[in-house]
Amino acid sequence: MHARAWAERFGLSLPEVLYHKLGDHYELLLRWNERINLTRIIEPEEAARFHYVESLYIGEFLLPSVRRIADVGSGGGFPGIPLAMARPDVEVVLIEKDRKRAVFLMEVVRRLGLENVEVVRERFEAYDRRDFDALLCRALERMMERVPELLAFAKECRQVLLLGGGDLERAVARHADSGWAWRSLPIPYARERRVLLLERSAC
Repeated sequence: MHARAWAERFGLSLPEVLYHKLGDHYELLLRWNERINLTRIIEPEEAARFHYVESLYIGEFLLPSVRRIADVGSGGGFPGIPLAMARPDVEVVLIEKDRKRAVFLMEVVRRLGLENVEVVRERFEAYDRRDFDALLCRALERMMERVPELLAFAKECRQVLLLGGGDLERAVARHADSGWAWRSLPIPYARERRVLLLERSAC
């Protein structure tokens, strides 16, 4: 992969062992992507930037106190898997309703020995735990329409980080109540996509 070069461009300093772990995940992603639809982005350089380095870049915005993260609609494991690899002190719950994708995530956890990762095969609305410090969501079906549901699910969270473009930004502006302070932050080298960072205004 080209993760090292992209990490430097994003201003990230990553330990050598993390690059090897990311490469192990990438190999599993390629193998499983031949059988199930995990991602259309498989070319090494594009995958390094879009999947892995962007996921780690998002982690730079997490509050130091964050210890439990929900990755909603995790799909191929982004951004949750790279963040869990980089932050073994943080518990990451990958919530994925699609059975085949959830099986892939479970295999990743098993093969890579990710003791701080839990996979939940369920719709996020049906998951009865709400004890998260942060919620992350990068790709969810009808994501703009579901911003109210995501924010309701995150009622106990201190942070919510959503990735998307102008439509998502407008949805956040429309639905985030006064309990949230939010910012729209550009993602390096991305033309339209941004990080919508919401934090409890009382924090």
